[in-house]
Amino acid sequence: MIPPDIMRYKMVFCDIDGTLLNSAHRISRGTREKIQELYHAGIPFILVSARMPSGIFPLQRELGIRAPIVCYSGALILNEQGNPVKTVGIDCEKAILIDDFVKKEWSQVCCSAYCYDDWISDNIHDEWIVQEQNITTSVPIEGRLWDLVPQKGHIHKLLCMGEAEAISGLDNVLKEKFPGLSVYRSKDTYLEIMDSAVSKSSAVKYLCRDYDIPIEATVSFGDNFNDVDMLLATGTSFAMGNAPEEVKRLAKNVTMDNDHEGVAEGLKQLNFA
Repeated sequence: MIPPDIMRYKMVFCDIDGTLLNSAHRISRGTREKIQELYHAGIPFILVSARMPSGIFPLQRELGIRAPIVCYSGALILNEQGNPVKTVGIDCEKAILIDDFVKKEWSQVCCSAYCYDDWISDNIHDEWIVQEQNITTSVPIEGRLWDLVPQKGHIHKLLCMGEAEAISGLDNVLKEKFPGLSVYRSKDTYLEIMDSAVSKSSAVKYLCRDYDIPIEATVSFGDNFNDVDMLLATGTSFAMGNAPEEVKRLAKNVTMDNDHEGVAEGLKQLNFA
């Protein structure tokens, strides 16, 4: 690996929640200014998140940049014009089976689905749905999954939200009962369910090919276990100071936490083309 002080980096991939955003779910002024500096120097700054498009585009506009975005942890990639260039999903029939299983066997857990820029819930007044809406500013639509997604189509993500103990138990059960899925906790109370082919690192590799930039010349920032494959894939990487210790050990570098401009501080340590 070429040391960070020698390599000149050409692209940045950045997680959103717990990384780009502080604890108040805001982008700090210093972080925004550093990202704009890179953007004006021609360095693509790619937002990579488990969020849906409408939860990412407002942040991109706030940053004052244009670039592709990676949604649903790589299940959907949109280009600079907002058009899909890559989509990987769970077959609709399988998604309905999973949704039914959770609702019947784990009634204390809230399960909702995402398809392109639609967030589908059969109860938009559920406290977990309201909480997520307040964080992301995305607006759910109320209805049943089988009525709102074409029968032969696919959904990009199922999101289960609940108390940490319930989510931990459901995590183990789903991995055994429904093989062929990517199931992980993005935080103690959130369980993300996607197709097994979905990963942030696969999205990174796709965009590196699209931009004709070697992956060794890329940087990534993340704060949780769902970021690890991305942190390991890029030329160099930064775990946030607020990341779990295991994530910090796996990243190539550790920066300040998300309340102390960790992304900006990491970027300041690097040379860019």
